[in-house]
Amino acid sequence: MQDPMELMVNRINTKAFIDADPTTITLTPRIAGRAPTGGVIQTDGTPRAPQVFHLIMQSPAGSSIEQRTDDGTERQVDYVLLGEWDAAVAVGDWWEDEHGNRWEVRALIPTNNYETRAVVEAHGKVLEGG
Repeated sequence: MQDPMELMVNRINTKAFIDADPTTITLTPRIAGRAPTGGVIQTDGTPRAPQVFHLIMQSPAGSSIEQRTDDGTERQVDYVLLGEWDAAVAVGDWWEDEHGNRWEVRALIPTNNYETRAVVEAHGKVLEGG
């Protein structure tokens, strides 16, 4: 069991860290359903309310996985999405940033009760911001 005072201090510190470089995001959940053929298809659910997060790059500086496409190069970069302890995030959630890059939640990091952390990947032609 966590000490209530320690938990409160960690939540305050997490919020201060997020507020130092905030990113407001509207996550769209992915819902699994059955295709007419019996397979599973993923469809977009109702977007969640906007939430404030801090994006933390995990790839080495300037590093990305590159894939050539017909209209250029697509880059993939890994980040941790850090939110307050009560943030609503699920694997498969996604959003698109102002540059047209698609971000997707790939995994949730186990909770510590004072922050919400998720592994996210950015995919896009031009990866700016973050």
